[in-house]
Amino acid sequence: MRKSSLILAVAAALLAPCLHAHSLHQSTAEAEFNTVTQKLEVSLTVFLSDLELALQKQQEKRLSPDTTFESKIQAYLTQTFVVTDAAGHIAPLLWVGRELEADSLKSGDPALTIFFEIPLPQGLEACTLRHAVFNELFEDQVQLLSLRSGSEKSQRLFSRKAMVQILLQ
Repeated sequence: MRKSSLILAVAAALLAPCLHAHSLHQSTAEAEFNTVTQKLEVSLTVFLSDLELALQKQQEKRLSPDTTFESKIQAYLTQTFVVTDAAGHIAPLLWVGRELEADSLKSGDPALTIFFEIPLPQGLEACTLRHAVFNELFEDQVQLLSLRSGSEKSQRLFSRKAMVQILLQ
């Protein structure tokens, strides 16, 4: 009897992380080009568990939300959310902040919204975005982007098969 109880306990421990995992692998972003500041203002919403997994994989160690958590997020985003200007230069990513989505805390898998800006002094013309957030983690990962520039609005869907897209068409 004790042996079967031990086997059940080990099986439960191994399966427990799977029970909390979500089956939806997507991020959502809203981006607006500010013509006054010449910056693309971005808010990116992700599942906190996915972000922690990506940062652990990137850093190859267990992380906790400490004073360097934001710099680790920024380093990850500079590799996975890359805007290239018309001249082919990678635009810098400027950290603004982050906010835990209060409504999502009840779900057991909270969402985090990350705010950042990307200076584009020449505007959005001929700029491309490589949006590969969490693509290294999940084969079915998709990224939804709602883009606004003046009166123009567009929706984009990024995936492993369509990671790089021209922002204005």
